[in-house]
Amino acid sequence: MGSVREAIAAHHRELTGKLAEQVARLETSDASGDDLVTFLTTELLPHAAGEEQHLYPLMDDLIRKFGTATATMRIDHEYIAAASRQIEEQARALSDAKTEDERARQRKRLAKAAGQLEAVLRLHVDKEERAYLPLFEQHQTPEQQQSILDEMHESADEQHADHTGKELPNIELDVRPLPPAQRHAVIFRTFDALPGGEAFVLINDHDPKPLYYQLNAERAGQLVWEYLEEGPSEWRVSIGKTR
Repeated sequence: MGSVREAIAAHHRELTGKLAEQVARLETSDASGDDLVTFLTTELLPHAAGEEQHLYPLMDDLIRKFGTATATMRIDHEYIAAASRQIEEQARALSDAKTEDERARQRKRLAKAAGQLEAVLRLHVDKEERAYLPLFEQHQTPEQQQSILDEMHESADEQHADHTGKELPNIELDVRPLPPAQRHAVIFRTFDALPGGEAFVLINDHDPKPLYYQLNAERAGQLVWEYLEEGPSEWRVSIGKTR
């Protein structure tokens, strides 16, 4: 018998899988959207209501005692970074497309990925503006607020100056929010962008052993692989490139 955590995660995967199926039907057929509305009203929204009523009140107390209030926002940033890398790759594929049909396909993929990122970004900034910024404004002096803003701008300027068009090394790559079919491509792009001697930490919801075999075969002699955490519901692996 699995843990309750595993059961909740499995239900989340079931919900996202069903939503993905509904989206695919709308994109590839003349579906009316009635099945999508039924899924939303009978499965997704009741799931959200159940979390609001029973799980979140408990989590408020647990986070105060043991957690980090910004953890979910940092996960958003991980997803935004992974999606940005995917979009960068798709933009290159669009630029390299040789035929009009290929360009149309790549443009459609790029637009879909950008639309997904837009939805995540809109949600992320709305959470910041509704949950964080009122507290920030109420409990920090104007001078303290300006100091934080200046530091944020300085950090952003440094990141922009250091950016070379490749992914930065020594990052955490959480692929759990991504559809399984997209994960290996994102991981390979992250690995290929690493300078020799650098590494990133892969976070996954299952043992990525098949990825190890694929990387070791296709990037022979370059891979440094080390398990940092092995389940039961989360795997962390340091994936590095030899010098």
